[in-house]
Amino acid sequence: MLKWITEIDEPSSEFNNDYGELNIEIIETTNDLKEMSPVCQFFASFDVILETDSLLTLPTPNQNVLKKIMDEVVPHYRDIKQIIIDGELKEINVLGLKEESKRIVQYSLSNGIYPVISDLYRTKNLSLPTEPRDLKYYMVNQEMITPLQIDGTEEIRDFLKNTFFTDRGSIALQPTGWKLEDDLKESVTIRTFSTFAKQIVLVVDDNNMSVVGLDIYG
Repeated sequence: MLKWITEIDEPSSEFNNDYGELNIEIIETTNDLKEMSPVCQFFASFDVILETDSLLTLPTPNQNVLKKIMDEVVPHYRDIKQIIIDGELKEINVLGLKEESKRIVQYSLSNGIYPVISDLYRTKNLSLPTEPRDLKYYMVNQEMITPLQIDGTEEIRDFLKNTFFTDRGSIALQPTGWKLEDDLKESVTIRTFSTFAKQIVLVVDDNNMSVVGLDIYG
């Protein structure tokens, strides 16, 4: 067993489904942005690198973070929905990056995007399972990780703290091209997120030791 991780039971989720009257409202936007914030790039890069359209669900626990989502994220997408339960806005769902927004990300990927993104998505293959996976969970022993300070992390950290960590306690990411090997402890992502995460958990397919999930707890 690698010394910098500890096998654990599958963590219990703090995510609670809200029950009540559900309303879904479509948002129409004609506001096209010619630049993209680090926060939006962090999420949008998944679609560009993996050449897919994935649903992005962003919790909206307060008005400040709602404004940031509406100003910096929503204008880059074609399909935007508000999820309202019992009259209270719970989250914004976005799907389908606009073509100009894809070009912005592609340019950044070629000209020095936030380094965590390139490390997190090392290949274009999401490696979707063709048969049941034997998943194991490993907590990163963060005292054995060398923290890495990178410009742009503070903005990402603050957004995660005010959205996913506040609403759900964690965010689940899907790294690509990761194998559970000793040199993974030098991952830019793990070293960077260790500067603010309370806990980092690797979700590993025990059949081939691929890391199929990265859960960051705040």
